Amino acid sequence: MRRLRCGLGAAALGAAALLGACSGSHEPHRVPLAPDGHAQIASTTDVPALLGVSIDGLRQRLGAPQPLPASLQATETNALFGAASGKLDSVVAFRTGGLLLLANYDAHSRQVRDLLLLGHHEDSLMSRAHLRANADDYLVMPVFYADKSFRLLGLRIIAR
Repeated sequence: MRRLRCGLGAAALGAAALLGACSGSHEPHRVPLAPDGHAQIASTTDVPALLGVSIDGLRQRLGAPQPLPASLQATETNALFGAASGKLDSVVAFRTGGLLLLANYDAHSRQVRDLLLLGHHEDSLMSRAHLRANADDYLVMPVFYADKSFRLLGLRIIAR
């Protein structure tokens, strides 16, 4: 009987030693690495503040105009900004806060008619441009590709 107790005691002691070895209590304390401080923050632009500004005011705020994207053909640009209704006058592209913004304006009055924010993710565009769907002073409308009616081209913003 004494032998059995010693055998059980040795087995229990061996199991405890095994658990103690695997518990990590003898491992050096590891501190998680701190983030590198370069958090990826999406660039933003306060697009509602640009509404009602003349094209000259937009140039002052956003800098020099950019060439229109090659992905937009002339026919698509005409369709986007109502050339069929005779309202297309001038379109200028600006890159601001990581966003591509097209401004449709009247060359005579220099007043911006509407803005088109290009991008494929509506929620991301809304947040990065500081837009609200229920705003009182402007409308936000989705714009889709003419040949792919299920694919978002961007958001049109029109002052009320």
